[in-house]
Amino acid sequence: MARRRKRSKYITLQNMCETCVMPTKFELLAEVSNLEEEKRWAKCTKCHHTMMLDMEVIESEQNPPKETNVAVEDCIDYSPKENYAIGDAIYHKGWDDVGTVISKELTSNGSQAIVVTFNKVGEKRLIENIG
Repeated sequence: MARRRKRSKYITLQNMCETCVMPTKFELLAEVSNLEEEKRWAKCTKCHHTMMLDMEVIESEQNPPKETNVAVEDCIDYSPKENYAIGDAIYHKGWDDVGTVISKELTSNGSQAIVVTFNKVGEKRLIENIG
């Protein structure tokens, strides 16, 4: 039987509470269910609002990926017309920066976007697969 890593009772998030709109500490209450081990109920210590948090997302935000150490020649040049996969190394000519695709999203108007972590400009959302 695998042992679970003990977590602190409180967690400080960089994003804000949905109700009081303040960066605050959250008290971790309980897991959502046995099937979703990484989701926890948390209570804001200021307004006492309870909400569900995805611990995997929080850990990835607190431990951002390292810089992309790929040469520009080995990267794919970014074009909004192309389609990209998670983990692809991208070179953006306008910013003269190299980054890695960390996730894919659908925008509100139904088009596709990628989230890229660049070395110089940080995390950006870019459109992909246009026309």
